[in-house]
Amino acid sequence: MKSVVEDIKKGSFKPVYLFYGEEAYLKQQYKNRLKDAVLPEGDTINLSISSGKGIDVEEMIAQADTMPFFAEHRLLLIEDSGFFKNANQQLADYIPSIPEGTIMLFVESEVDKRGKLYKAVNKKGSVVAVSYTHLRAHETKAN
Repeated sequence: MKSVVEDIKKGSFKPVYLFYGEEAYLKQQYKNRLKDAVLPEGDTINLSISSGKGIDVEEMIAQADTMPFFAEHRLLLIEDSGFFKNANQQLADYIPSIPEGTIMLFVESEVDKRGKLYKAVNKKGSVVAVSYTHLRAHETKAN
């Protein structure tokens, strides 16, 4: 979480983020904080939201390749896609070439850390396991 909080403070964002874990409330909190930091209030033109299984990967990549409209960033928010359990090869191949100005945020319950997509996101961006134990450990070290 520390790296995400630093990115928000600095206004300097990685091209891809993955928030995963069992703590839904904390994932939503950090998802909203990042979204609010990336996009100006009320900017819905540069926000694409996809949720659930059955998301069209080619359409998502086409959205990611679209330049932001009168803004610095375009944000693709992908929730509960199952991509990190089913090892989506097309997406894993795309992650290294995310265009500048595009930020992809994945919010998932479960991931397979051995998968190519997880490894691609971890290499290009930031992976954050969200749970009370991680948060408490972070808070204890900070205080």
